[in-house]
Amino acid sequence: MDEILKKLPTVSSDDAVKMFIDRIAEVNPRVQTGLIRAAFLFAWDAHKDQFRKSGEPFLAHPIATAFILAEQRLDAITIAAGLLHDVIEDTETTKEEIESLFGEEVALLVDGVTKIRTFQMKNRRERQAETYRKMLLSMAKDLRVIIIKFADRIHNLRTLSFLQPKRIQAIAEETLDIYAPLAHRLGMEKIKLDLEDLAFKHLHPQEYQSIEERVAKSHFGRETKIEKFAKPLLQKLVEDKIPAVIAGRPKHFYSIHRKMIQRSKSFEEIYDLLAIRIIVDSVRDCYQVLGLIHSMWTPLQDRFKDYISTPKSNGYQSLHTTVFGEDGAVMEMQIRTWKMNEVAEDGVAAHWLHKSSEEVRNFSKDDKTLAWLRNLIEWQKDLTDSTEFYEFFKIDLFHAEIFVFTPKGDLIPLPNGATVLDFAFTVHTQLGLHCTGAKIDGKIEPINASLKNGQTVEVLHSSTKNPSIEWLKYAKTPKVRGAIRRWLKTAEKQESTALGRKIVDTSYKKLHADASFNEHAPELLKFLGLSNVERLYELVGSGELPVTRVMQYFHVRKIKTNVSENFVSKIVDTITGRSHGILVGGDSDNLMVRFASCCNPLPGDEIIGFVTKGRGISVHRTNCPTVESFSEDADRTIEVCWDEGEEKKYTVSLEITCTDRPGLLMKISEVFTDCDANIIDASIKVLNQKAKSSFQIEIKDQNQLKQILRRIQKIKGIENVSRVKDYISYPGVDSAQ
Repeated sequence: MDEILKKLPTVSSDDAVKMFIDRIAEVNPRVQTGLIRAAFLFAWDAHKDQFRKSGEPFLAHPIATAFILAEQRLDAITIAAGLLHDVIEDTETTKEEIESLFGEEVALLVDGVTKIRTFQMKNRRERQAETYRKMLLSMAKDLRVIIIKFADRIHNLRTLSFLQPKRIQAIAEETLDIYAPLAHRLGMEKIKLDLEDLAFKHLHPQEYQSIEERVAKSHFGRETKIEKFAKPLLQKLVEDKIPAVIAGRPKHFYSIHRKMIQRSKSFEEIYDLLAIRIIVDSVRDCYQVLGLIHSMWTPLQDRFKDYISTPKSNGYQSLHTTVFGEDGAVMEMQIRTWKMNEVAEDGVAAHWLHKSSEEVRNFSKDDKTLAWLRNLIEWQKDLTDSTEFYEFFKIDLFHAEIFVFTPKGDLIPLPNGATVLDFAFTVHTQLGLHCTGAKIDGKIEPINASLKNGQTVEVLHSSTKNPSIEWLKYAKTPKVRGAIRRWLKTAEKQESTALGRKIVDTSYKKLHADASFNEHAPELLKFLGLSNVERLYELVGSGELPVTRVMQYFHVRKIKTNVSENFVSKIVDTITGRSHGILVGGDSDNLMVRFASCCNPLPGDEIIGFVTKGRGISVHRTNCPTVESFSEDADRTIEVCWDEGEEKKYTVSLEITCTDRPGLLMKISEVFTDCDANIIDASIKVLNQKAKSSFQIEIKDQNQLKQILRRIQKIKGIENVSRVKDYISYPGVDSAQ
């Protein structure tokens, strides 16, 4: 191929296409060349006046990309798309033009590889993230999009030296962060290793050169060691009439470099971990060969892996065992069939060698090895922030896998570090939403318990349990975080809508209009610029739209009323949540009413409400310093009062300082008993005859608290008794600022 690229500036298009087709036929004789010829000539005309940074014709890049695809024995459509992959991005050609000339499949592939245009995004990182998102969506339609992108990236890496150093570093880092892990996820090991070594060469040229030289020097010794294992094994296989091919497994430079750093070992220590591969005809032969190997050498028990019975999520299958040889030599052996070897090296690309065009298209949708891709497509819908999407994408690509079992024996693959919550959502979303914990190998564990390889997990759940914001800390997979965010967003919207409906309804009732609210709704929505009433309620309930703005419509139009203007309503000025002991107007339950943790009001305290953005009504004491910060925003301030008809218990903490003496604790306890307060918790510390006691008690209101405080202050030896605001809690109610 290099010979063709060198001749590009001097040959005609007919000569160039003939040379290219001849080379394609050599590496991929089964491929049909008609479409490839047409694509080559189109790319020739489209890029004829363009040149690369190296000074060579731009066409050299798409030709090289297409040839890499041909070497993988991909189909004519993919190779043609490789030739055309830059025409939309770098010329005036449109997707529609490609589709009219080469068909829908080619157009889809070319568009899928095309980057998001610069002017559409705010910055490079955002543009990059959205390009990845587009690439994922295109992959879901046709996996050949990413295979073309890999070929494109490999050739760019081979010719990267002509760019500026910063650009070289950025492309090489992106390759190691995104493209190499993505190739691994797709089982394309040859492509992954090629990407890693090329990127490593540009990022760390000195380390690369050092490893390259040391590998070359140790070649003879390595081959000799491998021969000591391979020769007797091959002889044994012949005796047992098991057809097999044995080959040394080459170590790649980046892999050696990474292990040297991760394990803090020298080159010699890493490189001495040799490996050979045994390829046989059947699965039965794989296990028979394994038995032979273990009969000839002593295996390391903790280094055996059976990826045939339990394939990796990318489809990889093989038996791995490590054995001791003579003089303490250690050898890893991988045993697989020819088909397994093909999948291990080519991954998803191997499917194009054996499937029809229709089967290939269905493969993208149905194959189990792409479950992770479908998960990515699902959770990315909830990530509108490009930077967050980019980080989650990287994390998901790098996760190592563990395998855990359901009680029925089904195998569930999860990323390393996954929790009970991740497992529950993976089994079923509804199971995850109501998860309370799990039995792990028979032992009950919480939702944030980390899982280990081989455990059996039974999810515990309750219909009354729902997600909270805390769950986002426990979920380790983007898919689960997305499902939790989706539920929280829906729940918040429902609460805001219910709250807003009550605020609007009560405010409208105070107008005493002679027509229903619904009769005015169409014109009101036009006035506010909203599409429907539910959206109006949601905005009011979330605090984004002041109710005074809604009522302004009626005041401007002087809506007729059926009572006198000096009518005084005894209903408080908004809504109510009796379930929390607070009246805010009506009598609706399950609304977002929260007590502010900055002042912790008790029944009897003078209070005021404030509609917060997305968190309902926050209730404060009227003398709370925080009130000053929103007192000027009258649109969000609402009147609230305690529901005197509601009997509830509230937890309050008291701190008592006194001179220590016998019987003092009994005297304090008698006060609590006499005043009908229940003691929840108590502690006492004595230092230098001074006692400091803390009590948590249940009371019904402030009057009961005042009575308790007065009684305790009269006890002999008491120096001070005070209410500790920070520890006050309200059953079933979250605190809010």
